[in-house]
Amino acid sequence: MGLARSTRRMQDVELAEDGADAPFWWRPGLAADGSEGPRAIGLWAALRAWWPLAVIVVLAVATASVAIDRRDTARADRIAAVAGLIRPLSTAPSVLWRASETPGDDVLAAAGALVVVGARQDGWRATSLVPATGAARWSRVLAPVALSGTEGGGVQCPHTGADVGTVLVCVVTDLKALYTDGDGASRGTRTVTHQVVAIGAADGAVLGQWTFTGTSIQLARAGDDIVIATTDADLFVDIARRKAITGEVVWQHRSGAGEGVAGAARVEVRSHLVLLTGATSTVLEADTGTVVYSEPSLSYVLMAAVGDQFVTWSIAHAGMLHDATGVPEFAVPGFPADQLANDGSAADVLVIDQGRSIVGDEAATGRQLWSAETGLDPVLTVDRRLVLAGGSRLGVLDLGTGAVVWNRDVGGSLVGRPLSDGALVVAMTTTGELSTQLDAFDASDGVPYWSLALPDVVRSMSAQGGHLLVHTSTGLVALG
Repeated sequence: MGLARSTRRMQDVELAEDGADAPFWWRPGLAADGSEGPRAIGLWAALRAWWPLAVIVVLAVATASVAIDRRDTARADRIAAVAGLIRPLSTAPSVLWRASETPGDDVLAAAGALVVVGARQDGWRATSLVPATGAARWSRVLAPVALSGTEGGGVQCPHTGADVGTVLVCVVTDLKALYTDGDGASRGTRTVTHQVVAIGAADGAVLGQWTFTGTSIQLARAGDDIVIATTDADLFVDIARRKAITGEVVWQHRSGAGEGVAGAARVEVRSHLVLLTGATSTVLEADTGTVVYSEPSLSYVLMAAVGDQFVTWSIAHAGMLHDATGVPEFAVPGFPADQLANDGSAADVLVIDQGRSIVGDEAATGRQLWSAETGLDPVLTVDRRLVLAGGSRLGVLDLGTGAVVWNRDVGGSLVGRPLSDGALVVAMTTTGELSTQLDAFDASDGVPYWSLALPDVVRSMSAQGGHLLVHTSTGLVALG
């Protein structure tokens, strides 16, 4: 059949004697007097005439390819810089390496590497790993582990999931001996001391050490600084922003009243604001410590940050959006949606979670743009899409129109909250046989893209500095 088709396409060709029908590079040249010159093949002359155009085309293609590569790299870097998002995955990832890990370990990204912090036999240790291979770059013991007759201790290295940069900051809580009288009652309390250790993320060298006291209720990174919130016997809350390496105080704030019950206060540190919610409700400007909003003791105002703005809610005044200086702007129908990640691509839309529905308000005026009925929870925002999840279902909502673009059953129970690289939504699911797998769905239409069975017993997955990590019962697995 193929031969017959080829035969039908073939036609008889008759070559013209005068070369009139021949291509221009086969035609004879002309003599100076206009007569026909000797017959010659003029291919090289034609190439000499046309090669500049070919070079231009090649250069244009190369330039376009470089521009596309740079654009894709810039986008990947932008995605990776957002806590909770991962670098683009065009195909199903594979296991890059495995490392030992205990349930109490923490993993963070620093200067392009992954740092595992946890208790080992020789003490609390921080180990920096190459993301592509898992090879150790450096390892350092930070503190001793708890011994018999002691309590407290431990190490925290605050981070959000985004790369913390060139300085790793860890806070070591000192061990204290258990002193009791004959009937086992405590002889009294002792001031808790914490040591801050600033470490160079590239080589593990100690850059600075200093201490502070009090019961720590919040530790957070703010650029190259650290924000520390503590309370003591008087139950007042002290918040201070300090230089990570030297401990120099940038600003400090003390709550207007005691919190009454230890642990009742909650401090949230965001890029622009610091929120203290408790018996007193206060909003501080993160860079200067300036108080931009304050409610007196026992007002019990709930607060949530939205970029450099914030929302307050109380029984007396319901919901209100305030600008960066604390001035009330307009009423809102509820609290902003709590999201794992937000790339800022839809900053013009204020997303309010009302349980069975999600409302989109214009961020500048408070005018309602849309309302969507859904039983799914908002998870993350990327490229003006809101990823939704709940039970065994995933979905995506268009933040421009409020339309649920797709909503599908993933065939198993979701474990934790999905991640995204912008183009794909990546979810961890379990089936009735308790096997666990990663499934990726096209963010634009929900079509399955790839599926990957996971080894061992999986506890969770996370994104650190854009790297996809799976935490199992036996260790840490890096995928890429």
